[in-house]
Amino acid sequence: MPSKPTSSQAIACVYICQSLSDMLQPIQLFRYDELYKHIFTLAGINEGIEVIIFENGEWEFNENDQT
Repeated sequence: MPSKPTSSQAIACVYICQSLSDMLQPIQLFRYDELYKHIFTLAGINEGIEVIIFENGEWEFNENDQT
């Protein structure tokens, strides 16, 4: 049976997606990694925003200035 995101991840996901939307940033990629149990989001006009949401709902933001 495939694993699913936790409730904490789901809530964090809504928060992150709403924040990106408020900043008018397009979401390019949204993926749940069953192996690592992380949600990965790639966003921004130049795909320069990365967000990883962990099982406990905490998240890590990385903005790539190179794009």
